[in-house]
Amino acid sequence: MANITSIENTKTQQLGLLILRIGVGVLFFIFGWQKIAGGEPVWTGVGGSMKFFGISAWPTFWGLLATIAEFLGGLLLVFGLFTRFAALSLVITMIVATVFKFALGSTLGDATGAIAMLLINVFFLLNGGGVYSADNFLRLKRQVA
Repeated sequence: MANITSIENTKTQQLGLLILRIGVGVLFFIFGWQKIAGGEPVWTGVGGSMKFFGISAWPTFWGLLATIAEFLGGLLLVFGLFTRFAALSLVITMIVATVFKFALGSTLGDATGAIAMLLINVFFLLNGGGVYSADNFLRLKRQVA
């Protein structure tokens, strides 16, 4: 009987992982799309946050890089494709966002969104996309071939 419980828990955990991955991926995809649509002024504003790391050159480049990380990283998370790479790019982006929030004098409550997304992406970085992911499908396909 304990074996059945273990299997059911694993299925439930994998389904939960799928829902979390898709939900977070869709959010990042939407946020990234909004920044893409905003164009160069938005990218420059986003990239301006790098000054808190002592980097003031090329704010448009850094902002576009963060925008691509959110847009493409979110899309990759949705499908579970290159999940760890996507999560790494989003971890870096969320570290910058968290530091930016605190540098502007925000409270912990104001920074919880960025911190939560940082922690979720650390989870995906360490654990991958799960059983229901393109990464797993490709891994299984390679094993058969």
